[in-house]
Amino acid sequence: MTLHRTGICFFLLLMPLSVQAQGFSGYAEAMGGAYAEQWPGRDRLGLGRGTFFVKWEEKTGDTQLTASVRGEQIASDGEGTQLFDPADRELRRSPLSLRDFWLRVPLGSADDLQLGRFQLGWGKTDGYSPADAFLPRDLTDPFADEKIPLWGVRLTGYSGALRYEAVAAPVTTPWRLPPLGSRAAPFHSGSVPAGTLFKEVESAPPGIGFAAVRLQVALGEWELGGWGRGGVRAAPLLAFRTDQADYTSGRLTVPVERRYAREEAAGIELSRIIGSLIVRVEGAALFSRERDLGNALIGALSIEKGFGDGTLLVTLAGNAITPPVDAAQLFDRAVLPALITAWHRSEEWGEWRLVWSAGLKHVDGLCKGEVGYAIDDVWKMTVGAELPYGSRTGPLGGLYPARNVHLALRRSW
Repeated sequence: MTLHRTGICFFLLLMPLSVQAQGFSGYAEAMGGAYAEQWPGRDRLGLGRGTFFVKWEEKTGDTQLTASVRGEQIASDGEGTQLFDPADRELRRSPLSLRDFWLRVPLGSADDLQLGRFQLGWGKTDGYSPADAFLPRDLTDPFADEKIPLWGVRLTGYSGALRYEAVAAPVTTPWRLPPLGSRAAPFHSGSVPAGTLFKEVESAPPGIGFAAVRLQVALGEWELGGWGRGGVRAAPLLAFRTDQADYTSGRLTVPVERRYAREEAAGIELSRIIGSLIVRVEGAALFSRERDLGNALIGALSIEKGFGDGTLLVTLAGNAITPPVDAAQLFDRAVLPALITAWHRSEEWGEWRLVWSAGLKHVDGLCKGEVGYAIDDVWKMTVGAELPYGSRTGPLGGLYPARNVHLALRRSW
């Protein structure tokens, strides 16, 4: 794919929008930029993406139906050949994806049932929470940290001060990874020679998904919660088949398979407002009989403070059990222990956002920032940059060749 393919988005930005009827919203966006260096063999210096997103919502009484679709073209190897992947189970990202398709129905005055395709999130955005770190993510762009929606059923409700939520996702939605050995997914292992090519072997994810339940109760100024889950872990385990490696034309090619393990987990949450601060403490125990996954004991402490129309969130998280393999292969535990600082704020002219993720084990990290300028009520321009730094053996420092700057123009309706 070449960069000129993203020109389709400029057409979408300028075309008459006939979807402004009641219940419809969306945007068209063109994004372009450049990397600081060219990754040998496959990745270009330029980056580009064209996106068209449309959402429809309809409410009848307390019943709500929501559907949204995203179409895009990406100037990278991260885009798949299959046009539409409604369950997001293919190896690569499809140009057309179904983001929402769910119905929420009240089951009385205190309970709601949601079924279909929706996003699930129990932790704070821009922070780290073991309660939802396992949820499927799309790392086609490793800096976006985009969650992938699930097909499932969710029951939510309350009784007095008690709130409860139960989720069942009958189908596994796996993490989506960028091409292995590329700028967005490099390997810096002494057991893998420099210049090694990786042949990704197609492996169908398990059909069964997971189930989870969460309880929260307000006790005066405190809020106490607990959760549990079990089923197939969405993040795959990578198996490098060196026994099937091939050496031709001076290059070593290693097949890589994906395996999916079962995992059970339980956690607690405690939060309180102290003056102008919200303090949260989380702990989780995770268990698996899979040898390359093992068990984990994860804790997180976060402090949140509001500043006018903005929020500063600082999170410290770590794992008390050393993983049996390189943590970078476990994805949701890759950066632990880590300190994550995120600050975002809305201004009269637009908004800005700064995030600093520091890996404490390898002394690496990622600084990213974006400034969005509202040209008028429908047009917005955003400029941003991602700057990984530190040890190349760390999961964040290893992305050093992917440091970039980018500019996006969006029209919303």
